[in-house]
Amino acid sequence: MEIILTLTVGVLCIACFFVGAKVGQTVARGEKIEAPSVDPIRAIRENIDRKEAKLRQDRIDTIMRNIENYDGTPHGQKDVE
Repeated sequence: MEIILTLTVGVLCIACFFVGAKVGQTVARGEKIEAPSVDPIRAIRENIDRKEAKLRQDRIDTIMRNIENYDGTPHGQKDVE
């Protein structure tokens, strides 16, 4: 357990060093530093919209596949949800 904790702390220290070096280089170039904007509500809505769009596209793909496979019988047809 102590080994895992030691390795974790070491990795975090190295990650913080690289983040600090990147920020330092950005400041040295005179570029503006911005904190990332975190909007969890918008992220959740975008995720829901993405899932709904995928479900709609899957439904349309199933319908198109059924049209292409139609031979007058129900053979080869898939159910549309």
